Amino acid sequence: MKKYVLLLIILLAALSDIAAEDNKKIELKLDFPIFDLPYQIEAGRTIGSGFFGSYASMSMNQSMAIAMDTHSALHFGLGKLENILPWEEEIKDTVLIIGNILPVYLFEAFLPFGIGWAGSEFQRSVLSRFGVYSQTPYYTSKGYHISDSALGVFKTNNPVNFVRMLSARPEADTAFVERMQKNIFFYDMSDYSIISPLVSNFFVLSNVGIGLVASYFPSLFQSLTQNINRNEKSEIDRKIVYYPALNWVYDIFRPNEPYEARGIHPSGNGVNRYISWEKLTTEEKRYLEIQGWLSILNFASPLLYGFKSFPIYGNDIIGNFALHHYLTSFGFDVTANAYLKYDIFNMAFTLHNYINYQNYYFALEGELLDFPIRFTDRFGLLLTPR
Repeated sequence: MKKYVLLLIILLAALSDIAAEDNKKIELKLDFPIFDLPYQIEAGRTIGSGFFGSYASMSMNQSMAIAMDTHSALHFGLGKLENILPWEEEIKDTVLIIGNILPVYLFEAFLPFGIGWAGSEFQRSVLSRFGVYSQTPYYTSKGYHISDSALGVFKTNNPVNFVRMLSARPEADTAFVERMQKNIFFYDMSDYSIISPLVSNFFVLSNVGIGLVASYFPSLFQSLTQNINRNEKSEIDRKIVYYPALNWVYDIFRPNEPYEARGIHPSGNGVNRYISWEKLTTEEKRYLEIQGWLSILNFASPLLYGFKSFPIYGNDIIGNFALHHYLTSFGFDVTANAYLKYDIFNMAFTLHNYINYQNYYFALEGELLDFPIRFTDRFGLLLTPR
């Protein structure tokens, strides 16, 4: 009986007030999944405090929605200044571009509820799903409050999702770019909205493409890792990883290696968590360099450069496209995305190219976004079958 009551609550929460014509431009689109099941049941057990404790470690979908809302509201608000500032157009444009880029960088690197925070929550959601307690470092100056022994048990019991946790931060950035591109295309969002996905792509490139730089400056990255370790305190105050891509390639090639084999932390307290470039084999370095080159594909979309749509069949059907590269628990995925819009039909199609070290698999994905089902002129349901 409880399951049916919960399903009814979810249905009621999904009912939307469709207050305008279906084809009207949407300047600001905000969204938050109140329930994400069964994840929240599993996270509630890990975090404690019952079901509502799960909101302290949100699902990937929930944290991504908050990051999307934060960045969309930022660009929407700053865009409104365009008609208010009394300056000349050239000065106004320069100020607004800088005013959009700077907070996006801060949200990427430091501030909660932006895409950097969502990347941290992506990592924590993998941990929470499998019973590993953690805290977010974005609310305090401390680390993830997670012990080396907990990470060691997690890797031993579930090496696949341990690797998924390591790839979660760049995954969050790339997923954010993909969702922002959909919003820009389907809802004709603010012109400044392209700044967030562009900045996020550079963060992905700096993370996944670290092998391209480290191969030329290995001593630099070795000294950076040493400095990080030197300034750290107890293990619960540490991060899970620095340079996630280095840790990702190390563990994807060594799924059965005990976590403790990383060695002792230079302080003598705990495990040396952060993999440095010199710890990788030649094979691992080459594989990571390939990922760095592939991450450049994330920039291959007209949507990132102000070209929101192209006519396909007169003005009735419009379209656009994008390419993306994801690190995964088994290797990587290169996606080709096609977006089509016809009247009230918002359609997205994706070709997935799943590649591990030895094999290739493909998958096709189709999605109909926010299709309106009306009950009255002002009340209805938006469906997104995929």
